[in-house]
Amino acid sequence: MKKRRFPRRSIENVRDEGQVTPCLGLFLVLFLSTLLVSYLQMEMIRSSSRYLEDALAASGLASALIDVREYGSTHVVRIPDGTAAYERYCGALRANLGLDENWECENGKLISGQVKLENYTIYNVSGERVEACRLDRGREEWFGGKKGEIYAPNGQLVERTGVYGEISYPVKGILGLTVTARKGKLVDIVGEK
Repeated sequence: MKKRRFPRRSIENVRDEGQVTPCLGLFLVLFLSTLLVSYLQMEMIRSSSRYLEDALAASGLASALIDVREYGSTHVVRIPDGTAAYERYCGALRANLGLDENWECENGKLISGQVKLENYTIYNVSGERVEACRLDRGREEWFGGKKGEIYAPNGQLVERTGVYGEISYPVKGILGLTVTARKGKLVDIVGEK
């Protein structure tokens, strides 16, 4: 009776293949493709960061309109006219990044939208005193402190006269994901000794 109700199956006749190998292979392919897409996205952001860091440094140096008479007599590098330096920085930044009148990049590969100038600050260092002027669309905000106590927004200690510029920009990813990135650079202006 037991043999009729529950007949025993022969091991030799069973030829069902397991599903572990195809599932594991599919998981491995999906994992590696996700890893590859993430790596490509990070490399795009890294390359745009390097490109923008160079453009910010060149724009900062272009906006360094120092007082030549003061430098000639006291050897102190000072940027007296913040508004003129700000206007020159904006023009140099547009030229270095290849931006149009709306501050949008023409090719759209590294920068896929409008670039915004978030922060432009001039640091004048003379002796042990630091004077800083933050400019925002024609509005000036002055502050200061002792040398060794003032830091730029990127965390870099201000030791010499310099210009800090920070921009934000959208970066379009591989799968259509758009991320807003920020990049800031402090450029020191050093005279000859």
